[in-house]
Parts: sequence; structure tokens; C-alpha cells
Amino acid sequence: MKAIEKTLCLLLALALCLSLFGCDRKVPASSDAVTTTDASEPEETVPEFEDFEDHYVDALPAHAEDGLTLHAFNWTYNEIRANLENIQYAGFKNVLLMPVQQPKSGSAWWAFYQPLSFSIGDKSPLGTKEELAALCSEAEQYGICILADVVVNHMANIDDNEKEPDGTPVVCPAVFDYEPRIYLNRNEDTDGTGVTFHHNRSANGSGADTQFYAYGNLPDLDTSNPYVQERVLALLEECIDAGIDGFRFDAAKHIETASDPDYPSEFWENTLEKAKSYYREKTGEELYAYGEILNSPSGRSLSNYTAYMRITDDGFTAQIKSTFSTKDPSRILNAALKLDDASQLIAWVESHDEYVSANTHYSDLRVAKYWSVIAAKKDLGGLFLARPTEELTVGQIGSYAFESEYVAVSNRFHNRFYAADSFESVDGSCYVNEKIAENDQGALILNVGEFDPAQPVRVALPHLEDGNYYDALTGSRIVVYGHAARVPFDAEGLAILTRSPDVHPQLSISQRDCSFVGDEEITLEAKNADEAWYCFNGNESETWPIEGKTAVSLAQHVSDGTTELTVFLRKGVNELKQSFTYRQVQLIEGKFNLINLPDQYLNGEYELYIWSWSPGVWSQDYEIRDGVMLVDTTGMDGFLIGAFEKGYRIEDPNNWDPNVIKQSPDIKGELLKQGFFDLSGF
Repeated sequence: MKAIEKTLCLLLALALCLSLFGCDRKVPASSDAVTTTDASEPEETVPEFEDFEDHYVDALPAHAEDGLTLHAFNWTYNEIRANLENIQYAGFKNVLLMPVQQPKSGSAWWAFYQPLSFSIGDKSPLGTKEELAALCSEAEQYGICILADVVVNHMANIDDNEKEPDGTPVVCPAVFDYEPRIYLNRNEDTDGTGVTFHHNRSANGSGADTQFYAYGNLPDLDTSNPYVQERVLALLEECIDAGIDGFRFDAAKHIETASDPDYPSEFWENTLEKAKSYYREKTGEELYAYGEILNSPSGRSLSNYTAYMRITDDGFTAQIKSTFSTKDPSRILNAALKLDDASQLIAWVESHDEYVSANTHYSDLRVAKYWSVIAAKKDLGGLFLARPTEELTVGQIGSYAFESEYVAVSNRFHNRFYAADSFESVDGSCYVNEKIAENDQGALILNVGEFDPAQPVRVALPHLEDGNYYDALTGSRIVVYGHAARVPFDAEGLAILTRSPDVHPQLSISQRDCSFVGDEEITLEAKNADEAWYCFNGNESETWPIEGKTAVSLAQHVSDGTTELTVFLRKGVNELKQSFTYRQVQLIEGKFNLINLPDQYLNGEYELYIWSWSPGVWSQDYEIRDGVMLVDTTGMDGFLIGAFEKGYRIEDPNNWDPNVIKQSPDIKGELLKQGFFDLSGF
């Protein structure tokens, strides 16, 4: 009996040891103990651990398909080029451009989705072909891939209402200037090319999608036409020659495949597949491509498209957007992807279409938290929208939220663990995504409930090895012991655990590159920085510290009308160095000053007109003096500048002229009151 009791005692002792340490856990390096508590849990003692040996260095993935994408919505090629270092620092592998074809007249964002050409735009508000090539070349130096949005399902219309006798949209006559054969054969075969646009409104089955584009009164190309396919392939190859590494195909669902039950064609074989071969021969790499497919294609399988490219998953994030209002992390865990294979999908928190049509928008922080889920999701491609300005102005960066620490740490976590095994779980109000690689481990933890930032929250981490981990947001040491950790969340409820301290410094700046009159005060703030200073005009022998919110006056540092502000931050081995250029403006009194007009306008390459909103009328009542365009705004409540073909004459000045090639933002309200506007991006 005593032997049995002794055996039972030994078994109980062994079970207790296993429950504390686990048979596969690392033995603590020291018998010293750390005590942690929170308001809701009893005091617990955990061992101290030595740090893991960790040699990971932040780096972008080698291939586009393994990285995350920044949608540079409404950015010019030169604006993207100027921000490449910041984009790399934020952890984005790819940058998606606006459509690169020549857009319909004007410079509204939607005009880019009504192309006139199957060639890189020669008068695009985004920039020239040479500027695109320069962007691609420099992006390669940063390890960044440039992706082109292309519109090959439809072309520009005359307007939203005008129809042909058969009820199909009327093709914009300006298409003739770029694609004469496509335009001349739009309704009938005039030269053996074949009819180039669909006229089959009553098509059933898969044709309900592919034969008639029911959105925006846009003329639907006959993508089965060999000449149309030839022109699309020419566009893709021209882009590849310029340095483009991949494509987004707008409205891909509305283009047939060879497997379609009705109206099939080999469009994708004759365009994208040939472009892939062309890219492979030219670079030795694989071309990246995905298609916009919202909802499900009529009468067809998604596999019809995934045979050629990735596709968009607009439903994934829609399923999780009530997570914070319900405080239910299981909504993330249970959200279903469109396909079982996440590597065939692209997801986003918000697309450009969703953003421009929404009445309200999530805060930048809410977007960043949902983005962290996408970035951590195993094999899933992610697209992050760089939000436009409130006016949706092309050629003006609307938001730098892509640089925020919450976005950047999620991107770096993705880049570190994109090939690792992934284990998702829920513990209380926390969603957990653990990453287990051969020699590395980490976890993303998102707390969607209510909590006290001053009190750590116990979170189960069933797959992480015991030891010291560090929050990439704060640098806090977090001990994983017994498959759990007490996590000190910041106010946003996000923690990203890695095996080594890897905190990056962050800069907040009140105003980036801009023009000013008199003096301008810029506010700088550094976060997570051991060292922080700024200097002017590259003079690093004279620097000033950044302490808290630091106000910096510009006027005293101006030389020849400009000054360059350089900011340097360091946290451990991680450094951030950024420079910003400011121009001091001397206004010519008595008129509104349009400054920094690009050379092509000063040299007379375009005809410039003013559109006054009250009354609505075109005029050329301006003068250009010393490179400044001067406008008398007496009686105006707002105006814009329109650029037309050289020598163009507006026949009806009292009505809007749709032949405008580019237009400035509306200059009204506070912009009108300040007396000047910077046209350098026009």
C-alpha cells in the first residue's frame, strides 16, 4: 500500500512539473523569478530567461507575390519616386499605380478608368513615359516592384447618357487620336479588323457579364477580337519595357476566359500569358498579376481566372468590420476567404472605389488595426489604400497614414514571417496569429475589447516557445511562459511580438514640402527615438534636438527662395532620415498668384484657360509675369485652371468643355483667401 501511495505521489509531482514547464519547453536559464500581476489575475511568478539568439534583419521579400502593396491612389510618378525610401521603410514591397493609359479629358480620378489608348499616356496627369521609366528604375534600387493598373475591358464614352441606336454606349471620339482602327470599327467592320466593341445587350449566361458592361455607360470592348488583343498585349509589353513588374486588371470579371460556357475566347492566353513569357525572357523573374473580381462571375468558376492570376477578395474584410463594435474577435477567426487557397487572393480594408463612395470613413487607426489582420494572414495578398485628398485631387498626396507605426510594424511582421507556419486563435477579447518558422517565432495580438492600458492582459499563446519576446511597437519585454504571456497593450490594443527588440523610430511632421509666404512654423515630434535632431540645407555640423513637440521656423533658413529641412531619428540600429523642401513665396500684389507653373506651360506647349465657377465661364483673363500666373479673382467664389491642346479655342465659353486635358483642383474657400496656389504638381 505504501508503495502505491509513493507511486501516486511521484505521478502527481511529475504531472505538476509538466503543467508548469511542458515537456518540449526551454529550461529557464536562471532560477531567479519575475513577478507579474494585473487587476484581474492573482500574482504569478515566472522564471527569467536569457534572450534568444536572433539575427533577423528587416528586409523586403525578394518577390512581388510575397509582399504587401501600397495603392498610390492619385499620386504622380514623381511623387511616388520621391517617397520610395519612405515606402521601403514602411515595409511595402509593391506600389500600385493609377491606370497608365491616356485618360479621358480632364484630371478627375475616374477619368483614368475611361482610357483613350492602349499605350502609356503621352499627356497623362500622372507624368510622362520617361518619368514612369525613371520611377521603375529607382524603385528597383530599393527592392520595390511597380505594378500598373490597366483598363482593358472598356474605353471612354462621350458622357453618362448618350447611346447608339442599339442602346450601347457611344465611344468617345478622342479614342480615334490614339486607337484609330479600334474607333473606326466600333460599330461595324470597316477594314477587316472586325467590330471592336460589343453590341450584345441581351446576352445570357456568362455573356451577361462579358458582353455588356452595365456600369457607368462605358463601351465594352470585344476582347475576343484579335486586333484588340494585339493592342492590349502591346500595352503590357510597353509597360514591361518601361520597368513595370506586374499588373492589376480592372473589371477582370467582365472579360471572358477560354473556359467560359458562353462566348469563350483566348484573351488571357493572347495577352497576359504572352506578357508573362515576355517578362520572364527579359528579367528571369515571374510577372505578378491580379484581376478585379467583385462578387462571383455569372455562370463561371473563379478557377477560370485563378488559372491566370490572383483575384480580389472584397468579402473577407467586410466580414470582420463589426469586430470592434461587437468586441468579438471570433469574427476575425471565423471570416471566410473567397477561396481555400489564400495565395490566390488579394484583400484590403478599403478599396479606392469603396473610399470615394462612402459617406463616412474609419479612422486611420481603425484601418491600421484591420490591416494588421490582413498583413498577418498566411499567404494572403494585401492592398493598402493611400487615401486621396478630400477633393480627390490627382497629383496631390492625400494621406501619409501608410507610414504610421501601426501599419509599418504589421508590414514588417508580414515580411519577417510570410513563409512561416501560421496558427490563429482567440483568447477572451484577443485575436492571436502565431508564426512559427524554422529558427524564428512571433505573434500578432489584437485586443478588440475594453482593457486598462496600465494593466497587462494574460493571453494564451499555445504555439510559442517559452522565453523573452519584445513588442515591436513599444520595445517592452514580454515573457512567454507556460504557453501564455501577460501583454501590456497600448491604448490601441495591438501588440506584435518578436524575439528581438526591433523598434523603429517614427516621425510626425505638421507640413511636408510646401510653399509659404513670410514665415512658416513646422512642428516635429519623434517617437521611439534614442536620438532625434534636425538641420537645414544639409548642414549637419549645426543640428538642433527634437524634444517633445518641437516648433521650427523656416524663414531664417531660406536661401535663394528655398530651404531644406532634414530630420534624423535613431532607435538602436534602426535609423530614419528624411528631407523636406519648402519654398518662400514673394507675392505680386493685387492679383491671385499661381506659382511654380511647370515649364511645359510656360513654354506654350498647352493652351491654358480659367474656369470661373461664378459665373460659370471660360476665359484667358490672366497674365504670366516672372513665371507666375496672375489672375484677377474679383467677384469670383472659386476657379480652376484647365490645360488644352496647344492652339485650342473654346467655342462655347459658357459651358464646360470636355476636351480639357488637365485641370487643377478647385481653388476656393481658404485656398482662395491665401492669395496663392502652388501649381508645381500640375
